[in-house]
Amino acid sequence: MTPSIAVSEEYNDNIFANNRNRHWDFITSFTPATTLVVNRPSYQLSAGYSFAADLYAREDRLSNAFARQNFVANGLYRVAPGLTLTAADSFAFDRNANRLASQSFSTGRQELWTNTFTPGLMWQMTPRNSLSVSATYSVLRFEGAGGGSNSDTYGLLSSLSHAVTPRLTGLLGYGFTYLNIQGQGTSTTHTPTLGLSYQLTQTLTGTVAGGPAITESDGDTTVSPAGSASLVQTLPFGSAGIHYERSVSAAGGFGGATNTQTASGTLTLSGLQRGLLIVFNPIYSVAESVSSRQTQSIDVRTFTLNLAATYQIARFASVFGGYTFFQQRTGRSSTTQLDIDQNRIRFGLQFGYPINFD
Repeated sequence: MTPSIAVSEEYNDNIFANNRNRHWDFITSFTPATTLVVNRPSYQLSAGYSFAADLYAREDRLSNAFARQNFVANGLYRVAPGLTLTAADSFAFDRNANRLASQSFSTGRQELWTNTFTPGLMWQMTPRNSLSVSATYSVLRFEGAGGGSNSDTYGLLSSLSHAVTPRLTGLLGYGFTYLNIQGQGTSTTHTPTLGLSYQLTQTLTGTVAGGPAITESDGDTTVSPAGSASLVQTLPFGSAGIHYERSVSAAGGFGGATNTQTASGTLTLSGLQRGLLIVFNPIYSVAESVSSRQTQSIDVRTFTLNLAATYQIARFASVFGGYTFFQQRTGRSSTTQLDIDQNRIRFGLQFGYPINFD
């Protein structure tokens, strides 16, 4: 178990996440946190919780002792050789949707919370064949006045893999998604997929999978392409990867169902110097309504650029800093119109002391 506390200062040039009401501020944050890791031969468990108290220098009415909260938990249990049960849960409370890792789109400053629970299993049926199955329940809720739409997402994802050669693996998958959007009805999507994973070199692996997304909503059936592609390179000093995904999902507070496309890249530098970690992560996302018959028309694009660094200056102390640029544009056909340009610069100091239980 590792309790910790961080003190940070942030500059935000658009605290209301709205170009029509643009204000800047300096925000001082105090963030207590604790993490727990348990490792046993038959099971593993990790969990963490943190909350942040924010003090605004100019807009002091926005200061709050519990401005943000986060909880994550992951566990696995080895039932038998080759069979593993897994479970994961993540909870987040914030006032800016685009700050949450699970949300690429923003409907402005508004209290919201989200929770995602994902149980699953992994079964190594034979030395060359394996099966993975996972279910997902995700809830998104907005509090108070604002334009965010509440949503519930139920999902099922299965994948059967077959090792054709030591370097080539074939993939057969099926996905199911049920969306219940406040004021926008429900939709169901079935997505069968075919794909492959190929180890191009000892340090470079590529994966591609795709198929049709068959969506039923308000008596209307639409078929759209769905799939994903990724390329991951292991480096002597870290790793680099690019990823593309197209699926039917809710577009955050805008609702859905939407054809959502996301292209991202991640560069992780962990071996340049002992104790130094640098992560560079650009993300581009597009969401468009699946059908023109939907009650809410959605056409939104976002670009997020994240740069973060952490350096351990002592055994129990680290300094950190980062920069985030967020841009959002809504098309003319979108029912909700909200353009955002936001720059955030953050730096701070964290103290943590590990406690071991034998």
